[in-house]
Amino acid sequence: MEKGWDLFRFYIDVESGTKDKKQENLRQLIEDAKQHKFDVILSKELSRLARNGKLSYEIKDIAEKHNIHIITFDNAINSLKGNIHMFGLYAWVYEQESQRTSERIKAALNTNAKRGNFHGSNAPYGYKVIDKKLVLAGDYTPEVVKSIFDLYLCGKGFDSIARSLSKKGYPTPSQVAQKSNAGRYWHGSTIKTILTNPHYTGDLVQGRETTRSVTSQSRHSIPEENQIVVKNTHQAIISQETFDTAHELMRSRKKNYTKVNIHIFTNALYCSDCGTGMWYRQNRTGYICGSYARHGKIACTQRTIKEKDLKETILSDIKKMAQVINDKEYLNTLAEETLKKQKQVAQLLNNIENEIKASKGKKKRYLEMLAEKQITHEEYREVADDKQERKNELNIKRSGLEASLRHDEFLGRIEKLRNTISSFLPLHEVTEEILHHFVERIEVDNHGIPMITYRFSISPS
Repeated sequence: MEKGWDLFRFYIDVESGTKDKKQENLRQLIEDAKQHKFDVILSKELSRLARNGKLSYEIKDIAEKHNIHIITFDNAINSLKGNIHMFGLYAWVYEQESQRTSERIKAALNTNAKRGNFHGSNAPYGYKVIDKKLVLAGDYTPEVVKSIFDLYLCGKGFDSIARSLSKKGYPTPSQVAQKSNAGRYWHGSTIKTILTNPHYTGDLVQGRETTRSVTSQSRHSIPEENQIVVKNTHQAIISQETFDTAHELMRSRKKNYTKVNIHIFTNALYCSDCGTGMWYRQNRTGYICGSYARHGKIACTQRTIKEKDLKETILSDIKKMAQVINDKEYLNTLAEETLKKQKQVAQLLNNIENEIKASKGKKKRYLEMLAEKQITHEEYREVADDKQERKNELNIKRSGLEASLRHDEFLGRIEKLRNTISSFLPLHEVTEEILHHFVERIEVDNHGIPMITYRFSISPS
């Protein structure tokens, strides 16, 4: 550069938009400024930095705190010359201008919508966009939409329909739209979105949602009477009567919907293969893999565990532990083993201390050799780095060994466990409180056998 400055980095998308998703580089600029990776921020115009008031004030504060200068080529700001006092006013002005620009864009989109032009980022599943008009996709997707409505009207639920489509291998709407985060399985929420999309009747219905402000991603629904509806703009996939019937059925199901009971193991029980939470099924009086329940065999294998059996296993384990911690002979044996281990650990710690002292002595000798020019700086640095790395390893090992010497803590754990179990005696039933105190996680293998990780342990290690 003509001033002899070194260029650290371009923050390209600083110039675009006020939405959070368009501000990644602007936020990166802020993080880099906090770490003082550069001394000057150069911008073509102040508007590139000040379209979002909150972020622009953050940039200004960080620049002042970290002694970083801001210079714009439109001469609005040049902190090298001291004229940064107008930054806040400019930021407010630019944000207001961005808001007005956003409103003008919305107005233009609304005008196009009234003309029957589709302005969504992706066409609804089953359609494609040609010259701003919705046109039936020339593939299987319109038939999939029809089958979704048919299955729903035949009594199938959202999840059941989704499971059926996943089993048949139909690509999801996200996959058809080639989205980077597209999942391979259909979900009930996707089915509901299709069933509630009025575009499938041949009418263009737009302006159903809007953002609250130019700097916010928060969206809210617009009342039906204020939405933009243009009749018969494109070929329908289903009839208005079918759409209305599906909506009426949806309302009646919602009215009669009974909230699912959260069973005791709902947030503690997981499939050992896919890691998904297990779902309770009343007809099995037990739990099945959530992935299998939602998507079938293509997602995971079937496994079942009875709630009653799981409760009995946990109660039995806790009762056995209660017997162990009250068995004085067993505890004496544990204490002897602990003392024996402590002696071994003490010897290891002594060896580590001796090695650290020897390492310090060697480092000191090498420093003296460097002072006497018997070795070069590079040779000293190499040896010093090796010694420091070994010292770090020894310190980490020492910390772990020192922790294992805390015999009092071990005895304290046993006493705490004894008191906790005593507070729940007599043990007759597994409650949520007992589960919270004693169980960390439960995984179920493909044979329905539980692997329970308890919070308690009386191991001296």
